[in-house]
Amino acid sequence: MDLCELLHQLGIHILDIFKIYLKYAFITLILYFIAEWYILRYGDELEAQIDAHLINGRDQGDRPPSNSTLSKVFRFIVNFFIL
Repeated sequence: MDLCELLHQLGIHILDIFKIYLKYAFITLILYFIAEWYILRYGDELEAQIDAHLINGRDQGDRPPSNSTLSKVFRFIVNFFIL
């Protein structure tokens, strides 16, 4: 194999990697726009339901929500998508 063929193969592999990144970016954008649409459409209702649940839960003497690491991570992810 000469240098020209090796450079050609290298270019093909670089293009394949670039296509993978483009597909990932496209899927990420689709998921982002779906999340934005959902938040804009149902965000106020969801916040009102969560607030009502928290107020009602504290009035009835229920124990406070868990403070575990998993619930912190979940709240962080939910807050990231809502805000």
